[in-house]
Amino acid sequence: MLRQFLPYCYTAEDDLRELGQASQVSLGPHIRVLVWNIFKAKKANWITDFKNLAFDKELILLQEAVTNAPSDHLFEQDNALQWVMARSFKYPKTEIETGVKTGCLAATSARQLYISEHTEPLLQTRKLLLSTQYPIAGSTQTLLVINMHAINFVATKKYVAQLEQLGSALADHAGPILLAGDFNTWSAARLESFQSVALGSGLVEAVMARQGRAATLNLHLDHVFYRGLSLQSIDSLEHVRSSDHAPIVASFNVDGIEPSG
Repeated sequence: MLRQFLPYCYTAEDDLRELGQASQVSLGPHIRVLVWNIFKAKKANWITDFKNLAFDKELILLQEAVTNAPSDHLFEQDNALQWVMARSFKYPKTEIETGVKTGCLAATSARQLYISEHTEPLLQTRKLLLSTQYPIAGSTQTLLVINMHAINFVATKKYVAQLEQLGSALADHAGPILLAGDFNTWSAARLESFQSVALGSGLVEAVMARQGRAATLNLHLDHVFYRGLSLQSIDSLEHVRSSDHAPIVASFNVDGIEPSG
């Protein structure tokens, strides 16, 4: 009887949703990025803040993204970015779907979804890792983008099981990588486990100055890691209040690719 009140959960066999339309054939050499857990776009000012933050970005990674929601038009009618939505679950009453969503000016050349082996308590939902690849201008390599929302409210060993999926997603890619999202690194053990996987794949963290917001025990949850890219700038926009997480904006240059002009 309880099952009918729990969210409907998707599996790795369910299709990824594609929204909007890419306006470029490739990325680079300069890439501006937005990373944001958007709190299911619940707050009144979210649409305005999102438009202001997204308008000049080549790549956007959202967690707690939604479809079948009032914000759908922002993505369905987007003539600049192609959006790929990976769905975790659907609320039975509202039919709003929640998951992670990656938008890019270039269309994907490959994509793959990983769903956590374990579920979170109470709602029995799973967390996601969405892998997408994009052509790079002037290069035969592709940029691997991993948008991750890590499992929460479980023992560290279950968290590590999802990190094993991350290791698999990183393992065979020879080109540049951007790994970002809400990693739920609220304990030292979680943070160390995550860093071990990322650093073991040759990634480094884009370190930023930030306050205590959205931090537990002074450990922040949202991070950006990269490889084969040169970090130009990164900021945590603590003044933006339309989510319980601060958006992160960053800019990179692709290593070995000279800007045109």
